Amino acid sequence: MMPTVNRPGRLLLAGIGAVVAAALSPAGLGSGAVPAWSWGVWTAVMGAALWMFGRAGLPLAEALRRIGWIAPVVALFALPAALLAPSGDRLVVGAALGARALSAAAMGAAVAARLGPSGLVRAVRALGLPVRLADVFEAMLASLTIVLRQIRAMLRAREARRPGFGGLGAVAAEPVETVRGFGRLVASLLLRSLERAEAVETARRARGGAA
Repeated sequence: MMPTVNRPGRLLLAGIGAVVAAALSPAGLGSGAVPAWSWGVWTAVMGAALWMFGRAGLPLAEALRRIGWIAPVVALFALPAALLAPSGDRLVVGAALGARALSAAAMGAAVAARLGPSGLVRAVRALGLPVRLADVFEAMLASLTIVLRQIRAMLRAREARRPGFGGLGAVAAEPVETVRGFGRLVASLLLRSLERAEAVETARRARGGAA
């Protein structure tokens, strides 16, 4: 069971501050080289993210695995910007952009893992944000949690029907069929999510919620 955070609002603010510090550190896209202190900031933020994962009860291997899932998305959006740098500096700028984006994303994921959905809601309320905004945020997290559970259940069912393959086991041998299979999974997930949303809305109105 994940340990409870006594002051979730402060932890959320600290995490947001670390993300902003990493994201605003210069990465060499402007004039001049990448400052040495930027590398220090990104290293410190990444170390703090790993520590935060540990506080959430995740071992180092699991924390690195989660960061590994983030890395391709970071590379897709961050590294093309390195083409704007001078030709001789593109490798260094690309590494700096990747380090900046990955450290910021890892810190955000670590804070979310440490607080959990209920902790994030308590943190938003503790910060004194408008009640309506906090309610919308809570509903969004509840819906996202349901969708993620549905995804895990569908993936388990898919792997149970094909025990010789993992989630991406056939992507190299049968890329077209694998993509089609995941396309059908996404379509089914959309329909099930809509059905679940209608059921949740019906239950809310039955308890006296406003239309």
